[in-house]
Amino acid sequence: MRTTRYGLLIGMLLLLVPAVMFAGAQREEAAGQSGPDKISLSVYHYLDQTDKTTAPNFQELVDAFSKQYPDIELTFEFGYGESFHNKLQTLAMSGQLPDIILLYPGKRTAQVTSAGLVKDLRPWLQGHEDEFASMAMQPQGKNGEIWELPEDISITSIMYTNNKLLEQLGLTLPKTMDELLAQGEIIRKAGLIPLAMANKDDWAMQSCFAGMIAERTCGLQWFDAALAGKASFSEPRFVRSLEIIKQLHDENMFSPGVNQLAYGQGLDDFVNERAVYLIDGGWTVNQLVGELTDSQKAYVTLESFPDITNQAGESGSTSATAGQGFGMNAKLDEKQAEAAWKWIWFYSGPEGSAIRQRHGRLPAYNLDTPKGADPMIQKLIQYAAKAPMGYVLDAVIGAEPIGVFNNNLQQMMFGNKTPQQVADELETMVDEIDRGN
Repeated sequence: MRTTRYGLLIGMLLLLVPAVMFAGAQREEAAGQSGPDKISLSVYHYLDQTDKTTAPNFQELVDAFSKQYPDIELTFEFGYGESFHNKLQTLAMSGQLPDIILLYPGKRTAQVTSAGLVKDLRPWLQGHEDEFASMAMQPQGKNGEIWELPEDISITSIMYTNNKLLEQLGLTLPKTMDELLAQGEIIRKAGLIPLAMANKDDWAMQSCFAGMIAERTCGLQWFDAALAGKASFSEPRFVRSLEIIKQLHDENMFSPGVNQLAYGQGLDDFVNERAVYLIDGGWTVNQLVGELTDSQKAYVTLESFPDITNQAGESGSTSATAGQGFGMNAKLDEKQAEAAWKWIWFYSGPEGSAIRQRHGRLPAYNLDTPKGADPMIQKLIQYAAKAPMGYVLDAVIGAEPIGVFNNNLQQMMFGNKTPQQVADELETMVDEIDRGN
């Protein structure tokens, strides 16, 4: 009897072992660790999760990646606006960077890219360089390093135009800024906004307007000299670009209360036909695809800001840069790095680029215009093909000087600083911080 009881007990235990093992496996799977080959990576991404267009589009891309690579688990943390950059700087200084980080090609995230905190992507990218727009493959480090794989070509200054409203007002697309200023009174008398913009977050005026205007007043050759310390941002030609912003503001060409309007309000005014023009970046097409009606898409066009008096830059020019993209933490081991590259390549390579293109982005990866593409996507591609491209200020000037400059533009429009004072302060900070003098 004793032997029988022991036998039964042992049998019951043996039956329990597979069940316990199965339950343990289920717990591991639920925790994102279903086996030794599962890799979990943390990701810090720039994304406004309240954006009802961009956030779902990004999730579509993440879902497609997860389906293709079920062995890689990505845990996302999101930031937006200056809070993203502030936290990124804190993470960099504390040595707690995530495994994968959204980075910029210029000096905007130099606290990470110039500090040896991320890997050079060239070993993984080798052989694929010609598949991208040449602008996207410009060296990002002193020795030709590529710290992040650009997701798109970011055109930051487009004058979206409602041609139906122009026609109703008896106006035509202005060829010069003087013609544009003359339209202002007619547009305002009709209860409309001439140039819709929203600059509460203080980056928009700099990124979507100031760089473009500075290229017009200065020309790219002068810009290169200023960045190298052979010319000064205090010079009259750069001051003139700031005077133009002040003039447009003082003559009520921008949205009323432009510096109190949260980003997105300008787009809302334009979509609802309360504004004749909208100054914004090419990424705005992403929203216009979903928010404009079919009839609106027929008469909304993408134009460049008109020429200015004594223009040094090219007619019809815009500001553009290779866009941001993902890079990987320098501390990743070989296996983690290979997994991180799969996400980076999926996101900025042919698959992710095709998804973003369908939603109105201009990928850095060379793709044909998709058949049946939305009219606004077609118009963005056509605009990019013809517009001369100058610098975006925050792509060539360091984060600290550009942060002060953004705020100073607001102060200038409020009347608290003169254009010359804003230019002088920018020159001082660029000389001390960027040029190291």
